[in-house]
Amino acid sequence: MITLLLWIHVAAALSGFVLSGVIAYFVLRRVKQETFSRSFWRWQRAAQWITVVLGASGVGLYLSGQRPRDPLHLLYGALALFTIMLLGGFGPDRDPRDLLQGWKVNPQWILFGLDVFLWSMYGRGLTTGFFGF
Repeated sequence: MITLLLWIHVAAALSGFVLSGVIAYFVLRRVKQETFSRSFWRWQRAAQWITVVLGASGVGLYLSGQRPRDPLHLLYGALALFTIMLLGGFGPDRDPRDLLQGWKVNPQWILFGLDVFLWSMYGRGLTTGFFGF
């Protein structure tokens, strides 16, 4: 069971790293665009769900005594989960400018920043967990 949980954890980490990087690149290429298609938001939500699966499998591994060698690995996982909560404020039917209370900022830059941060948390988590440095 622990081996399966570990494989799920690693697969989610690798796929989330790739997907969040592709999404960040896509947002950067279209940052002046006002809206994104529904299929974009499906991919964005897929990255968020992969992060949830990663977190759940990580908690399962932690509770079974499979602690990561680097305790910062837990911090990277927590920050990734926090980031997807912030990304939840974005969507096809939500305007994050309502949450920003009148800030004159392009919300696509915030979306790009959050996706890059998620990508970096995946990458750093992979280096401390899977690759071990």
